[in-house]
Amino acid sequence: MKTRNIVGTFRGEVIPAYIKNKSQLVAYVLVRYRKEEPISNGEFVFDLRCTRFGAIIHNLRHNDGWVIQTVQSKEQGKFVFYLVSKPDDVDGNTNLRLV
Repeated sequence: MKTRNIVGTFRGEVIPAYIKNKSQLVAYVLVRYRKEEPISNGEFVFDLRCTRFGAIIHNLRHNDGWVIQTVQSKEQGKFVFYLVSKPDDVDGNTNLRLV
């Protein structure tokens, strides 16, 4: 039996079974939490176990047309990532929510 290489939960919620790879995982959490607390670089690495998230975000931005805002925190080395918009958005909400 093949085991899943994806974490089972994030922020107390179960990751859906259709998420099969890290690219889908990063895209899912950016969309799922776009109107809530932004995703930090620490969460990508430690909670989602996705050390190459920067390459995935790059691909989402440049290949898929997503607008993802990166904001540096007051703490050195900490960044948060907001999904501002993606090509198939229909609600027109592209406001950046600062926390």
